[in-house]
Amino acid sequence: MIKMRDIKSKVVEEVNKRRDELIEEVRKLLKMPSISGSGEGIKETASYLKEWISERIGAKTILLTYGGHPIVYGRLDVGAEKTVILYNMYDVQPVEPLELWEAPPFEARIVGDKIIARGAYNTKGALMSSLLGVEILSRIDRIPVNLVFVLEGEEELGSPSMPKFVEDKFDELKKADLVYFAFPSERVRGKPSIVLGNKGIVFIELRTRVSKYDVHSSFSRGLYNPAAVLAKIASHLIDPLEGPRIPWLEEKAVGPTEEDLKYLKDIEEASPAEELMSLYGVFKPRLRGRDWYIAVYFKPTVNIDGFSSGYTGPGTKTITPAEAVMRLDFRLVPNIEPEDVIKGLQDLIKRLGLSDLVEIDIKDSYTWSKTDPKSPYVEAAKKTYEDMNMRSYVIPILPGSAPSYLFTRKLGIPMISTGPGHGGRAHAPNEYIIIDTIPGITSFTALYLLEIASTKI
Repeated sequence: MIKMRDIKSKVVEEVNKRRDELIEEVRKLLKMPSISGSGEGIKETASYLKEWISERIGAKTILLTYGGHPIVYGRLDVGAEKTVILYNMYDVQPVEPLELWEAPPFEARIVGDKIIARGAYNTKGALMSSLLGVEILSRIDRIPVNLVFVLEGEEELGSPSMPKFVEDKFDELKKADLVYFAFPSERVRGKPSIVLGNKGIVFIELRTRVSKYDVHSSFSRGLYNPAAVLAKIASHLIDPLEGPRIPWLEEKAVGPTEEDLKYLKDIEEASPAEELMSLYGVFKPRLRGRDWYIAVYFKPTVNIDGFSSGYTGPGTKTITPAEAVMRLDFRLVPNIEPEDVIKGLQDLIKRLGLSDLVEIDIKDSYTWSKTDPKSPYVEAAKKTYEDMNMRSYVIPILPGSAPSYLFTRKLGIPMISTGPGHGGRAHAPNEYIIIDTIPGITSFTALYLLEIASTKI
């Protein structure tokens, strides 16, 4: 026990001593473009991380490809009782519109107490900080757990290679005890979250095309209007005042459970709705108070992401549009699977008599994920925050989506997403993290691995 305290003290001491060096290490990675949509810098960044992990941590690393961008896969077997998968992503979203950035997106400029860069918050900043935590631990003492590194380059594309990777390496991955995903979890500064799950997603494009060309609107009485076709479907999915109209999903949904509701106050404190409204400039939310948190975090939903049809340019143009397109995303909670969404939507379109007019294209689809809050690794994370003089907040499930199900449901391994630090503007201009995020996640990673090693199962 004394030795463990000594190692923890040395970790904190080493992080403080190397603070400036750690910041520059993170900035170096942030300066590397790695845009998954265009492929810019992807191979270079993957190769850099592969070499870094091999040289600085001593893991055996390779690049694996399954028809898309490389997955950096590494293994470090120290003969320990427990094995932890360090999952993260090295790809980022495009940077446009460039003119809105106050500093170039791949300069990683320090502005006040922030680093501004694409990927700073989501999540290359946390990725490198966590790797630095492992390296520091290896310098101070023997790494106390076996490590598996899984760094993907397609998260922003829906992680199409990850299912193939998990199938390929199933027997190796299955032996792990925990998956740790480092990210800056302080939506509110000083209130780190321990995230235990996320909703699933089905992203769908509906398209109606009724003619080769737009038709003069004087003939509209005798034609199908594609915008009206999709608008009718939209009206049966979402009421502007009452919200989602998806009884075929609501009746299957499980949650919030009594266990979920125990953490409702944690959600309210660590992820206040007011902060979100301010961040996005929302003038008037549809729900407030407890109803907001229950609906957003624990209920299935449908959203219209975009609707396009006809002419909206300057002047007038009287036409019946040839085509209309509507994009939808459904968010899934426990007991709802992607096939439930797809079949329900198909049945709705059929009931409305529109099947012959509408094409359905499934763009993205994966299911929900959830880790038991009673897991001893959740307690280990809480204890690690206590060692850092911080109180943590448990979030049973996030409204957003990620391919976490591959670990929790395919492999049966608990997954915890957390890390001290604050940032914001993911996918937007002027994405940032505060500088303290870097030493924070570096320290947390090293201390958490020590705590995991001593956790009794």
